[in-house]
Amino acid sequence: MVDLRNRLLFRFAKKWIAGREMAGAIMAAKEANSEGKSVLLNRLGEDITDFDLTQKHFNEYLALEDSINQNDIKGCVSIKLTQLGLLLDQNLVRARVEKLAGKAEALGQLFWIDMEGSALTSKTLKLYADIFKRHKNAGVAIQAYLRRSEDDLDELLEMGGRIRLVKGAYSEPHRLVYPDRREIAENYSKLMKILFERGEHFTIATHDSKLIDAAKRLSVSHRVDFQFAMLRGIRDDLKLKLINSGYQVSDYLPFGDEWYSYAVRRIREHPSNMLLLARSLI
Repeated sequence: MVDLRNRLLFRFAKKWIAGREMAGAIMAAKEANSEGKSVLLNRLGEDITDFDLTQKHFNEYLALEDSINQNDIKGCVSIKLTQLGLLLDQNLVRARVEKLAGKAEALGQLFWIDMEGSALTSKTLKLYADIFKRHKNAGVAIQAYLRRSEDDLDELLEMGGRIRLVKGAYSEPHRLVYPDRREIAENYSKLMKILFERGEHFTIATHDSKLIDAAKRLSVSHRVDFQFAMLRGIRDDLKLKLINSGYQVSDYLPFGDEWYSYAVRRIREHPSNMLLLARSLI
């Protein structure tokens, strides 16, 4: 019964998941490219404390970079440091990220580091700063709901870092994050304005129409290279409208066996998703 439920849920979850395996992710990437979107490919999974599993994920990302190149995909990988061993050995994860960023650079690809929970923010930014010294193709996500992010953004811009601005999705104490959507949106808007004034080659990652419209207005007065990014399967009509208006848009494509918890988060985010799920199971 559980197996049947999971199969039915995965049929619906494919709206947001680019497959259980790399081959499915590459197919989804080709489809996104055909619609004018670039892609960020992420192998699902985080908070890993099993050494063999971190090695497996590292090898998969190396193979994924090769596959992106071999299939002429317009896009790159976006990794989480705990997938590669951050919770086990910081020297090990630094060596692995160095190899992945270097390989991506040699293949003409960008290389993104996702941000995780606040307990790892400083470690992530420290490692990113070290990697960026040698690999200018590397970028890092900054979470607008964290109170510290304006200071972090300032330091990253001082060093010329490549930034993807996201809202943030982890459950955190209010002393560390802005507690409601209005405050998060206000801080996102503030950080976005700083990016347009001081940044270059950055990414505005949001599905919020008001923030997207604000970014479009800022782009008129600040001629900088930037792109929008959104999750696979969310606001697809808006993505195409942005592309048709001349903006660069990237699809964030997660894939892997750990799809269940990711899909459940997407379902819980909006009541309409529950109705779509119910219809898919009939």
